[in-house]
Amino acid sequence: MKEQATLPKRQKVMLGALLIFLVGANMRTAITIVPPILTNIQDSFSMPEWFLGSLTTIPLICFGLLSPTVTYFIKRFGILSVTIVDLGLLTIGNFIRVYSFTSLLCGTILIGCGIAMLNVLAPTLVSYLFPMQIGTYTGMYVFALSLSSSISAGFSAVISHLITWQVMIQFVSIIPVITIVVALMLRSSGKRKVSSKKQVSSYNPAVTVSVWKRPLAWALGGFMGLQSLLFYSILTWLPPILMASGINQNTAGYLLGLLQLVALPISFVVPRIISSVAKQSTMIWTISGLFIIGLGSLMLAETSFWFAVAACVLLGLSTNMAFSEAMTLFSLKTRTPNETASVSGMGQSFGYLLAATGPMICGWMHGLTTNWFAVLIFLLFVTIVMTFVGLLVDREAYVFEK
Repeated sequence: MKEQATLPKRQKVMLGALLIFLVGANMRTAITIVPPILTNIQDSFSMPEWFLGSLTTIPLICFGLLSPTVTYFIKRFGILSVTIVDLGLLTIGNFIRVYSFTSLLCGTILIGCGIAMLNVLAPTLVSYLFPMQIGTYTGMYVFALSLSSSISAGFSAVISHLITWQVMIQFVSIIPVITIVVALMLRSSGKRKVSSKKQVSSYNPAVTVSVWKRPLAWALGGFMGLQSLLFYSILTWLPPILMASGINQNTAGYLLGLLQLVALPISFVVPRIISSVAKQSTMIWTISGLFIIGLGSLMLAETSFWFAVAACVLLGLSTNMAFSEAMTLFSLKTRTPNETASVSGMGQSFGYLLAATGPMICGWMHGLTTNWFAVLIFLLFVTIVMTFVGLLVDREAYVFEK
């Protein structure tokens, strides 16, 4: 039998880093591209208004339902194979959703399935490929996530006017296709681990205690869910809130892009800080303070455009830091890639089912009160709850104690 060709170690490390970066670029783009063009999609398909919030909520439900299954698929087929198939689902879902109301619904479900698995795969890939550099490579995919989200959210309304929203969305499908190519190259290299600095345990050790019985896993899932509820509620309804304050659609889209963009300078730094400190309470309180001031500034957006800008900057920092905290903790609070996948799957399952209620509750509250003030008060309340749940993560060093 012909021996499989292998790549030099340096190239494998570069491929692993590129894969993690591209996985991050796929984790929100297909969702963040939608809110600025909701009215365009509604006009094209004569959609009922209640369905608009579902374009964000459906993927979150998929995140919650599918996240626990990822661990099984990884054990059965291998992490890179699962990544490739997952990216294929994302490509198909994104490409088909532009043709009709039915295809939009089916495509959104496929996108939700794809990103649900990517959410679990991302921290697991970091633990699997670079176990001694968790902070650095978590920062890499968070940076890619923030960069791609800022571009897609900030320019989707403008580009859709130039080439139609359908062509724009289908063009985004090229990102998962490129990622598939990189994953295939890494898999064909025949190397199981990219980092040799630390000898990690076998990938499939049995976890003797159910993750669902671990208090720390519930704290991680609660924090993940509440910060996601805040992010996706803000993502879905920020443009309408800004437009209700007298800001036009294109500018609202730019501000949503700004919300994603401002976090780029700290995307690499925050995960490294998180992974280098023993206690997380200072970071949790910082995140909470940014959320509170940002939501307070959004309440004042009607009085001055600069309050809207300040709100987007502060909320961009807080949502990015909260996401970095949640994703980094999945790796820091576990010892092996198998444990990371198990805890990440459980935490994101519970977390995203909780998060899925956010956009719907906000839409319902706005319909009931016909203003956005009550919605922002609700989000402030969620911030307070998230803070206290986040402080619980310092109680134990690892989810699975020896």
